[in-house]
Amino acid sequence: MLETTEYYDEYIRYFNLAKDQQEKCNLGTIPYKESCMGDDLLENVELYDVVERKFAGFSQIVNDVFYGWTSEHPYWHKMEKGIHSRQREVVAKDWTGKHVDFKLPEWLYIFILHRVCGSGINYSYKPSGYHNTILFNLYNCKTIEDMTKMVNTYPTSFYTSVGYQFPQFPKPPASYKRAGDYYLTEFAPRLARELAEFLEKSNAKKDLREIGDFMLKWNVANGLKQYHFQYAAVVADIADWYPQYVNKESHFYYGSNAVECISYLAINTKKIKQEKYLDAVMDKIYEDTGAYAYNAEDVCCDFIRW
Repeated sequence: MLETTEYYDEYIRYFNLAKDQQEKCNLGTIPYKESCMGDDLLENVELYDVVERKFAGFSQIVNDVFYGWTSEHPYWHKMEKGIHSRQREVVAKDWTGKHVDFKLPEWLYIFILHRVCGSGINYSYKPSGYHNTILFNLYNCKTIEDMTKMVNTYPTSFYTSVGYQFPQFPKPPASYKRAGDYYLTEFAPRLARELAEFLEKSNAKKDLREIGDFMLKWNVANGLKQYHFQYAAVVADIADWYPQYVNKESHFYYGSNAVECISYLAINTKKIKQEKYLDAVMDKIYEDTGAYAYNAEDVCCDFIRW
């Protein structure tokens, strides 16, 4: 079905480099410029340092709020040694113990908020995943309703499109300052609670696309655009922080950058439909690297920039 190209071989080479740097620099303690990767981009641009979404810049603050200042944090071995940013220390210490207040619906609301507001990304700053985000202060809340009140009274902007876009929010009534505030107050709380019920209602794990389709159909039923890009990120968050609900090895969605990247990796000799072709390439990558599709898709987005 597939005839791989020279770019596929290069993708595998890049994947192995990024995996090595994830261990050395992202999770490890070796400074990037001392990583001896033999590649100027990997040594100087920290974007190219992961093969798992959970450790990427757009997820750093989510690790902090979810794990707090505890040994459960995936970077605890660095935090104990003082190898962390000022932002990480502030956020992780403030959020320690929030699982007492927040259960699955609340965490799903936080995932949704983080992703639709731009994931805190601004690649002009280091660390980039803490830009224009309300997560610095949401620890003061105990319920989703408390969080929506903070959304509507927050004194500064917490939306960023520097590196990551936010979706086309619904037109708000006059009582809301911003369309995003309207969505986060009137729509996201209901989505978070109904999504939690959907995840918890059976013991069977759900495929990534099954969860995503629930969210996309929910938006349509509620008069919203589908938010493909942002909701795919939420689905990946569920896989990373609530894996008990997810078949992590199932197929994922493909953003425009990933689709462009994958088109270079293999020739669709059988002229099969695009999604099946993309899935087949992801299956080949999983066979050769062990990377789940939702992680390999993000590596594709990095690889095409690299």
